[in-house]
Amino acid sequence: MKLFAARLKRLSGHRWFGRWWKRPVATSAFTILELMLAIGIFAMVLMAIYAIWIGILRGTQAGMKAAAEVQRSRMALRTLEDAFTSAEYFMANMKYYLFFADTSGDMAAVSIAARLPASFPGVGRYGSQVVRRVSFFTEPGKNGTSDLIMSQHPIMLATNSVNQAYTIVLARDVTFFQLAFYDERKSEWLDEWKYTNQLPKLVQIALGIGRSAGNASKPSDLVYSLVALPSVGVAPDVQSGRMMGNVATNRGPLNPDPSGQLPPPGTGPGTRQPRF
Repeated sequence: MKLFAARLKRLSGHRWFGRWWKRPVATSAFTILELMLAIGIFAMVLMAIYAIWIGILRGTQAGMKAAAEVQRSRMALRTLEDAFTSAEYFMANMKYYLFFADTSGDMAAVSIAARLPASFPGVGRYGSQVVRRVSFFTEPGKNGTSDLIMSQHPIMLATNSVNQAYTIVLARDVTFFQLAFYDERKSEWLDEWKYTNQLPKLVQIALGIGRSAGNASKPSDLVYSLVALPSVGVAPDVQSGRMMGNVATNRGPLNPDPSGQLPPPGTGPGTRQPRF
């Protein structure tokens, strides 16, 4: 160690070593302006990525909302079609099977008696009582919109505070709901059906959901459907089990054989034999 110190002392006397020893070492670094410029560029990149992500998110949400509205309108229309196609009308119990339709306002309302299919919404609510009074109408929703409501209950059930009708929202943001009825006797379409003791031959359904971007009064999704109803009411004699012709009624055969068997077809009373 002493030998190294002595050599360093001797070298320090030389002129070139003193200059090398005292020469400052060069260092490299970013200036404040360069740092600020780099941070600005990085912020601009982050803002561009965030804007793209927000655009993708909003587009996805708008697409999902539009798809949900279309699907809900299709389901609502299918529910209306099932209710109309399964409508029933028995003349002997007319008060339970009346057909009510109100199309006087901006939104239509209809109430029918129907034997609901197994796929109908809420059909399992009342067990085997599938013959029900089904009503479709609109109610005020959120933000000044309207909701399409469907309620149902068995035709023999007295709805009150204890026994309430089953009610669900079929569609939201409904901007158009109208019905048209075809009168077979007049051979024309009617905007209003006044015959509560008759079923129309055809019913046209128009359902609009959402609002157009350019015109808020027009729906963004408008669907139509034409439904044929079983427009012939069941007569009282058919409802009670009596039948015309040579077929037995609920009171027994028309002309029973002593053996207890029915006569062969075409041989009962009131029948005509064909002439050849």
